[in-house]
Amino acid sequence: MIARTVTIAVLLTLGLAPAPVDAQRRQRVVEVFGDDKCPDGASDEIIVCAKRPESDRYRIPTEFREPSATDRESQETRVDDAVSVGRTGTNSCSPVGPGGHTGCFVQQANQYRNDKKAKARARSAEPR
Repeated sequence: MIARTVTIAVLLTLGLAPAPVDAQRRQRVVEVFGDDKCPDGASDEIIVCAKRPESDRYRIPTEFREPSATDRESQETRVDDAVSVGRTGTNSCSPVGPGGHTGCFVQQANQYRNDKKAKARARSAEPR
């Protein structure tokens, strides 16, 4: 075992094993629009070109165009959430007061229903 470790150490110090930096190549991903030419790279560089239509040149990328789920939340829901923040007692989901635990199930059920609706809307909006 020791002889094997010494042999590997000697081979590495002699430079017989390729250095990690030499084995790596540079790569770059570039988006080109319309009839634009893909740029040339150096001899050790790999360039991947993604062709986009000319009409998308000055558009906001699709991942930034769609509003998030919180942006779509109605003002009524936001107000209800703000009003119920300090609520205690029955149907409040609060550790304070009698029956505070009863509102926890209602909140979880409402959250589940809203998540299910949001997923269904997202699925129907996906291109096929």
